Amino acid sequence: MKTKYFTKIMILALLVSVFSCDTDDESEVLNDKDTAGVLISVSTSSGALLGSPESGVPIEDATVTFTEVGMTFNLLQTSGSMDGVSKLEVVKIYNGDLNQGKTEVTVAETTTLPYTFSLTTIDEFLAGSGVTEDQLRIGDNFVFRVKIHQTDGDVYYYHNPMGRYALTVNCASDLNGIYTVTNSVCGPGTTNGGIPPVAITQNSDGTWYAETADGGLLQFCTSNNIPNPGSFAIGCGGVVDASGTSGGPDYCTYSGGAIGCITGGSWNQDTGVLQLQHQDDFFGIGAYTSTYVRN
Repeated sequence: MKTKYFTKIMILALLVSVFSCDTDDESEVLNDKDTAGVLISVSTSSGALLGSPESGVPIEDATVTFTEVGMTFNLLQTSGSMDGVSKLEVVKIYNGDLNQGKTEVTVAETTTLPYTFSLTTIDEFLAGSGVTEDQLRIGDNFVFRVKIHQTDGDVYYYHNPMGRYALTVNCASDLNGIYTVTNSVCGPGTTNGGIPPVAITQNSDGTWYAETADGGLLQFCTSNNIPNPGSFAIGCGGVVDASGTSGGPDYCTYSGGAIGCITGGSWNQDTGVLQLQHQDDFFGIGAYTSTYVRN
């Protein structure tokens, strides 16, 4: 039995390009591409591994007291057929991913779609990993991958992002709410009126989504009446990190240059004040800041 990776190249024909762990197999399958049979999408809700690290101890050594744990994992069929498929398998990898010598553990299996399962306790996340709760640290992660088993014996991993989901152990925070926003470029906004109240809500992976994530720069400091939403994570100590998140139009990789990318910032849980650092290359503004104050 061969295990390969695949990614979609022709949706209508359900053809996929597969990549093997050894070069001989790769050459073979690239000349005779397999058919996936069924294409899926992964969605999650209530995804969180949040808690408080032990005080007075360096963060990398501190045990974590968990306050919010859970994940609901949904597998949906987007096209194709389950004919020729014996089962779909969801596996988890602790602190790593495929091709990193990590051991994968089966979490769930199904022969039908749609399919949903939930993990609600830390013990369920840790089952089979060989790790105990007191060994978990802030920054540890669990990666969930979906495998397809065909009736001919071949097994494939669905390629990113179609069949992958990750959760990271992080400090608990609560940014849910409506915020008054200003920025260091045009204050409360000028070109298209004042910046209206902005809602911040939690994504299914525990990160945070802002309807306007650039401090109102694009929509209210230029002549472009276009909202610029985005996502970001809050780390321990209220540190803002948007490096591994995305949401809404991805202006940070816009061909003409970054528009208000989040490069850092801070969150104060007690005062409800979020301060973001941004970078703008498209309009030539450079570095600037924005302030979100929860109402």
